[in-house]
Amino acid sequence: MINMKNVFYKLLLMVGFQAPLVAQVFDKPSFSLSSHPTLEIMSIEKWEDQTVVNIRVKNQRISGSFCFDKESFLVNSLGSEEWKLTSMDGIPACPDQHHFKSIGEVLNFSLVFPAIPDEIKYIDLREGCEDACVSVKYILLDEEMNNRINEGFNLYEIGRLSASLQVFEDIMEAEFDNYSPVFGTLYLYMMSIHYELGQSKEIRRIFNELKESTIIGRDEFIKTARDTGLVR
Repeated sequence: MINMKNVFYKLLLMVGFQAPLVAQVFDKPSFSLSSHPTLEIMSIEKWEDQTVVNIRVKNQRISGSFCFDKESFLVNSLGSEEWKLTSMDGIPACPDQHHFKSIGEVLNFSLVFPAIPDEIKYIDLREGCEDACVSVKYILLDEEMNNRINEGFNLYEIGRLSASLQVFEDIMEAEFDNYSPVFGTLYLYMMSIHYELGQSKEIRRIFNELKESTIIGRDEFIKTARDTGLVR
């Protein structure tokens, strides 16, 4: 007669008591500065042996096209480490092109890089080319903070501007450290909502706080606020 308990223990020994590998997934991670307004980072998957960046881009031009350069990198936003692109899926490598058939058409694709250490909290995506290159800065690898920011975004998307603004203000009040670049992003979000609400004094107040801060990338955030017409 088969002893099922012995069989069970033998199976456990064969697999070495190892749990299946599971990726840490950051859904719609916050990022601060992007070269392409219709490019979205849908998720970042951190596996033990690789990092996968899932991207969506929407075409806005007649006869538009898109590709991605093989000489591209993820870079530690707060350091010097780089991780070179190893493969891509769903998009041709330049100079080959994906040709869109219509305005508004969406292209989803994935970029694969080596594994990133857990202590890295901010990364930049840099495409290695000379013309119309993709650049996304200060991508946040913090699940809890991303979830809270996405809560504010979800409220904004359904038109609840004041509630969205309150979420961002609460984050600033609880977490502000006058260092991390995510707070530059939040300054821009809050100014944008006040702009839509027609509250020019609040825009100026927040802009002055940004100018007086010491967050990483402060000058870039100031320039973005001016370039987008939030302030003069």
